[in-house]
Amino acid sequence: MASLSKTVTAPTRTPKRVEVNQRALVDKVLARYPEEFTVFRELLQNADDARATKVLIEFQTKDYVTHSVGANGKTNGINGTTDIPDLLRTKLYTWVVRNNGDYFEDKDWGRLTKIADGNPDEQKIGAFGVGFYSVFGVTDSPMVLSGGKSLSIFFQGDQLYTLDDTCAQSEWTSIQMVLKEDMQVPAPKPFDLARFLAATMTFMSSVENAHVYFDNKIFMKIAKSRQVPSPIRVPKHMIPRSKEDTMHIKGLSVVTQEITVELTDWARAAGTKMTSTHRSGHEVQSKDPVKRKGFWDSSKRETPKVAKVTKALSRASTYDHVSWVTHNAKYAVYSAQVTTTPSKDLHKGLRAMTKKDPPTHFDFEMVYFSKEELDARAAEEKSDPDMGSIFRGPQGLFPQLDRDGEYMSRIFIGQSTAQTTGIGGHMSGRFIPTVERGSIDLTNGHIAKWNQELLYVGGFLARFVYEQEIRKVQDAWPVVNGVVVPTADSRASASREKALYAMRYFTFQPSTPDAKVSKILQDAFFDCFDYSSNVHFPILTNSGVRDTKDVREIHADFSSFMKMVPTQLPTSPGDPPSLVDSLPEKYGVRAYTFSDVVKELKGRTLQEEEMIGCLRWWVNFISSLEADEERESTLTFLSNLTDNAKSRIGNSTRVIELCYITKFVDSTVWLPWLQSDDALPPDTIPFSFTRVLDRRYISSSLLWQPMTVVDWLSHLISPQIDAAHDIRKNATYSNRVLGVLGNIWPTMSSDMKSQAKDLMQDVPWIATNLGFRPPGGAYFPEADVFRDLPVVSVNLFDQQILTVLSELGVKRHLNFEELFAKADKLSTWSATEMIRYLSTDPDAMERLEDIRKYAVFPCDKGGKYCITNLYLPHGEIRPLGLPILAWSRRIDKDSEDEQLLTDMGFLRHPPLEKLIEIAGGPDPKVQRAAFGYLASKFDELYDTEYDPSKYGDMPFIPAILDGHECVGAYEEVYSDPSWALMGFQKVHPSVDRKIVGRLRLREAPSAKQVIEVFRNNPPKDETTAVKWFAFLATKQVLSPGDLQQIAEIPIVPVVEPIPQGHSNSVEPRLVPPRECFIGGGQYGEGHLYRRLFTFVDFDERANRFLKACGVKTKPDCSDVVHILMKDPKDFLKKAGAEGDPEKYLVELRGIAVGYEGLSEEDKKRMKTAPIFVGYRTSKSSTDHSALVVRDEFQLVPASKVLLADDMENRRIFGEFVWLAPQDELLEKLYESVGSGYLSAHIKYNVKPDSEQTKWTRCEEVRKAILEKLPIFLHEFDEQRLKQASAHRKWDDKSRFVVKGCRDLKVDKRLDSNYRIVAECQRESHEFIVSAEITTEENGRVVLWLKKTESLDMYDVAVALCRLLFKTHKKHDVLSLMTILETDKEVLRKRGYDVDRIEQAHEAAKLEDKQKEEAREKEARNKHSDGSGRGHHSRGNTPFRSRLFDFFRWQSGKNTSVDVKKIDDAIKELMEQCTKGQANLKEQQEIRNREHSGAGRKLKDVKYCTELKSTALEFVDVGGAAGLIPVWRQITARAAIPGELTDFANIVHGLNGVLNLSNNEQGIFNIFWHPEDPDLMGFNRNRLIFLNLAHYTTKLESGMTLGQAYIHWYYIILHEIAHNKTPFHDEHHELLVSALSYRFLPRLHDVEEVREYFNCATDIS
Repeated sequence: MASLSKTVTAPTRTPKRVEVNQRALVDKVLARYPEEFTVFRELLQNADDARATKVLIEFQTKDYVTHSVGANGKTNGINGTTDIPDLLRTKLYTWVVRNNGDYFEDKDWGRLTKIADGNPDEQKIGAFGVGFYSVFGVTDSPMVLSGGKSLSIFFQGDQLYTLDDTCAQSEWTSIQMVLKEDMQVPAPKPFDLARFLAATMTFMSSVENAHVYFDNKIFMKIAKSRQVPSPIRVPKHMIPRSKEDTMHIKGLSVVTQEITVELTDWARAAGTKMTSTHRSGHEVQSKDPVKRKGFWDSSKRETPKVAKVTKALSRASTYDHVSWVTHNAKYAVYSAQVTTTPSKDLHKGLRAMTKKDPPTHFDFEMVYFSKEELDARAAEEKSDPDMGSIFRGPQGLFPQLDRDGEYMSRIFIGQSTAQTTGIGGHMSGRFIPTVERGSIDLTNGHIAKWNQELLYVGGFLARFVYEQEIRKVQDAWPVVNGVVVPTADSRASASREKALYAMRYFTFQPSTPDAKVSKILQDAFFDCFDYSSNVHFPILTNSGVRDTKDVREIHADFSSFMKMVPTQLPTSPGDPPSLVDSLPEKYGVRAYTFSDVVKELKGRTLQEEEMIGCLRWWVNFISSLEADEERESTLTFLSNLTDNAKSRIGNSTRVIELCYITKFVDSTVWLPWLQSDDALPPDTIPFSFTRVLDRRYISSSLLWQPMTVVDWLSHLISPQIDAAHDIRKNATYSNRVLGVLGNIWPTMSSDMKSQAKDLMQDVPWIATNLGFRPPGGAYFPEADVFRDLPVVSVNLFDQQILTVLSELGVKRHLNFEELFAKADKLSTWSATEMIRYLSTDPDAMERLEDIRKYAVFPCDKGGKYCITNLYLPHGEIRPLGLPILAWSRRIDKDSEDEQLLTDMGFLRHPPLEKLIEIAGGPDPKVQRAAFGYLASKFDELYDTEYDPSKYGDMPFIPAILDGHECVGAYEEVYSDPSWALMGFQKVHPSVDRKIVGRLRLREAPSAKQVIEVFRNNPPKDETTAVKWFAFLATKQVLSPGDLQQIAEIPIVPVVEPIPQGHSNSVEPRLVPPRECFIGGGQYGEGHLYRRLFTFVDFDERANRFLKACGVKTKPDCSDVVHILMKDPKDFLKKAGAEGDPEKYLVELRGIAVGYEGLSEEDKKRMKTAPIFVGYRTSKSSTDHSALVVRDEFQLVPASKVLLADDMENRRIFGEFVWLAPQDELLEKLYESVGSGYLSAHIKYNVKPDSEQTKWTRCEEVRKAILEKLPIFLHEFDEQRLKQASAHRKWDDKSRFVVKGCRDLKVDKRLDSNYRIVAECQRESHEFIVSAEITTEENGRVVLWLKKTESLDMYDVAVALCRLLFKTHKKHDVLSLMTILETDKEVLRKRGYDVDRIEQAHEAAKLEDKQKEEAREKEARNKHSDGSGRGHHSRGNTPFRSRLFDFFRWQSGKNTSVDVKKIDDAIKELMEQCTKGQANLKEQQEIRNREHSGAGRKLKDVKYCTELKSTALEFVDVGGAAGLIPVWRQITARAAIPGELTDFANIVHGLNGVLNLSNNEQGIFNIFWHPEDPDLMGFNRNRLIFLNLAHYTTKLESGMTLGQAYIHWYYIILHEIAHNKTPFHDEHHELLVSALSYRFLPRLHDVEEVREYFNCATDIS
């Protein structure tokens, strides 16, 4: 600091003043005053500070200012008239604001010339000294006139200047503002200005009147009047000190204030530009947005509108005869007289911030608008919705109390700020605002503390006002006969609305822009009372205004019977927050207590419905207690409840006391049988009291027991029973009791039944034809065979009454001795009558087992049999040769006789196994009869029992084999007769197709059986073969795997050409399909392939079958490779290339082209097969001793052949190794199968001599390499480099250096593994070179240069290429040499983008560095993790389940599914599948269905849509998918993978599951769409297309084979269901579910599925 001081005060330097751009400063000040009328707000505040009582605002035109009157005595008028001004179009020139306050003093004139020099008077509002400068928003040259003096302020350039002068003496202090050019617009809307001024004057201490003029004519008058304030003592329970003891409330007062606004009609006609978004009155918007206006029509949204003139002005209206419109508003202003005692620290901080002392005393005021006044504002808005109310609107006086209200109450600091209070009333106090007065400052230290303390006064005053207003309502609440009228009563509506208004007025909402304001006010509102002496908080309840300590929360459980305790008012979801919601805990409304309930019960007798509510509450509460201890302790209060509970019964005067009740009517036992007029024991509560209670908890909650039957019957036979209910005397009521007992008897326990029997057994209460009898002395009618017994007279059609009578002891039968004794006397029993009687006697029927043991029943053909060996005498059984019962009369089917005999044990039908045995017997007539009986009775009798696997080897099915009738077993007969072509049995034509389906006969043999036919009985000639092959091409029995097996079986008859001289025909030679090719016509007779391969050509369908077996249309690369590897020398011979290998190389080139398509196995075999041509240089001498050099060739394995990538090395070592042909295509093939590069197998020993350390050429070469090597390498794939990023580190000399030497030699040695052993050769060859590379032990690369005048850059390029590349070409060396020797500018001209390449190189270096740092960090972390903690792994538990747990039938929400319709739909779907692709008519029907649902239902989804695969092309996959067509998306780049065959096998297996194997038209297609693996498939005209890419993706994610079967099972059924509906709707879902259920057992039989679910492998 000392040195700085010296610098500043040095005599040779002059300090300079900091310049301030005052225009910019003023503009920044103005930017903080965004509101309209800001100038008037600030000037009115200045007037109030000057103790002015009146303010004049004048809007003057230029004409008026120039001539002091209007031009020629006229002003611009409306429609050409001159009587009244046109405020909408007449532009202003000057604004003048005058006040009659104190004249400016010298200090005031001085502050005007200083920006930010606030008023130091503590009692003045101004603090920052910038308010006056708001005038610069409208003028550039304001003038102030006061007390005979004037001061002009104006800009020169960007600086402000002042000019003082004198002026005429006047009572007014005036501020004149000549408007800026862009501000010379019409006057502000008078209506809006009046609204602003009325609000602004509210809290001004001096200003009482404001007049507004246009030129010299007044058009607005605003007057404020106050009545005499009424002082109020501070309540003793309120705390009159702020939290930090800064503010002290010494007194309170209230005054009524009135604002009167007068406006001329021509001024009001100018309208308003304020947005009219208010709602008329208190219009209630629905909480449901659907019911709000405009919800359904987005085109008719409410837009802000500008109010317009709604009345045409009368032409008689002139300046001199104006019409005035008057508006009045009254409201109460509550005031708190505040003194301040700030701490020293706070006082000092405030003075530093505001440049003056804080006020020692002031009044804090709050406005309370009465409900009547607020309603008046709503009425004004409703009556004139365009203009609204002059007292409510933007910057208006009256707020809106709605939660989302647009105009909220604000904080005033003399006048309005932008800060809202959060409640219904404005507040005014000595807050310290932000500079622009937008809000109060709650962020800057001491100012924030001052404002927070002052907000406590606001909260205090708000609480005081609330207490005053709500207590007024309470005092005025209507009372009738000493009872407070309920809140809901219409007589209390006025008081209710006032109370609700007061509570809504003081419900705190979030304040804006600073939400802390309302939070601080709210805290003070609740905390300003001394809680130790006062916990009263008055609110509106259902019983008037009550303190919260006496109020209970509304609760549905208590509201039905608690009538004496007041509760809070109910609320609904969506209601705005209320004052009650924000009450702190100490003021909170409490919940009901048990003492409240007891007090209620003691106080009055309840009505029945009220008692029901009380009982319901108690039972529900007790039953909700889970802990036994808590329940038991709570039940100790039950006696307090029941001892005091009394209730009337219904509308009668009878009263029931709960203290005498011990039982209740159990509804599950007695209802609906017991009626309300039935007699009940006196200790049983009527059912009407317990009807709504949960019977499960009545006993445990009220300790009452259910009334039992014994309790009821005991009461009915007790002495005190009345005559109407005496069952011993009243037969009607006795029979009614029997009816009740009949209904409840099944629910009674055995013990209760026993007690009832014991109680009633001796009581004569059963009414009979001979009078009342005990139960044991009465009989049922069927026992009265001889008409001499007492028979019960009750209704015997009621089975339940019969049961009760039986169990009570009423008798149904005589004993056997008595029965047979009477029968012997009177008549003889016939067999029919005996059987019928015994069938009604349970004792007799119990002895049937003994009866059935005797063979006493006659057969119609003689002899006697047991019951269980005789068949009923039906005609359909007689042809079967079975024993028939001899019966004297005809027995009709389903007759009573048939049923009786069947119940006794006689047989109706033969068992299934017996019937099948008969059907396979030797007698053809009996065979036919037995099978006919089976067919006719199958659905009725044998369907559920029939299991074909049990009778697989039992012949019983009529069939035909080779044209002869026979009987075949289930495993031998097929329903499709076309399979007879291959020697299989077919069903006899006489067998009905329906029974074929019932017997579940298979349409076709299994693939295994077909393969066995091919093995054991292949087609003997071409004709048979063509028929078989064409037939199988139309069937779906064989999977791709099956076809691959057939491909190895010799089944194709090939007729060899008949040699010349042989006249006899030659038997065809059977060849496996794998060794055949279709066609061959494309090759001439002498073509090599004609000599190598076998060609056949049948018809189109037969060829299709052979293609499915893998037969190709022509040999491909793999076929050539197989032949070649089988005998390379024979191939060479047949190719005619023994002397010249060129023809052989042609085939090798073909193999090179197709190499990538070969299997991995073929590639592996090629690597070791001696099929590759290798050349070597042979040197020999002629007879004349001349050296002859020629190339020899030999077929050798690829591993013995090297690629000549260096011509110099080829020249040196060419006679010692086998070299590949110099053909780029062949070299690529050789490299693929394992041939190495010659240069890679030569070892270099570099021998530099005498290092030349000062040779500058080394550094030049190094620089050239570092600069140009990236240019050379940028076009190369990094895969070709040995180390992709090594060269990017060469700018570090520890990694790469260039050295010079005097002499440089290199010794080259060939790897011995590649030498031709038979040849003699030198061990090494030494050469002199100009450049070579060595690598030091530390990894540094050294480029050695031989010191010469002209360095050969070719050797440099050779050395670099050998170092950098895994393998390189000659042109790589030449290219690098050229780039190294060429200037960079020349390279640019040749098209190299040098700059971009260098940028990319630098970016790659940076990326390498980042990767290296990341690897180091990862290594450190891994080391840290490894040493710090162990590894935790989470087990992967696969989902396992049984198959039938996997699937659940779900038919959606519709529980009334028509099963028959579903079955018909499935039948139709499967029939469509058998037809294959839809014809043109059916395709049109499909499109019609799609169009009919378009726009309403979802058709295309991402996993099932035809739209994603519209461009498919057919692909010949050589039998890899069997007979399933394979397609490919034309945009697919990836080749079809080898998983195709596995997928095709799955599809074929599911084809069998769906029983579609025998269809002539296959419906399944496979397509390859790798770009969209989420697409599972689609249905196109009933053909199902399945995406192989989806299968491979699932396979990669770990899906097992069993899971794949299940997954694709549901996908296929999903697509088949689209045959009925193209949409993904509930109909489609139901079809998929039904299809899944139908075929699930067949899916369960798939071996892979059973393995997945761990099912047993034996599915028999």
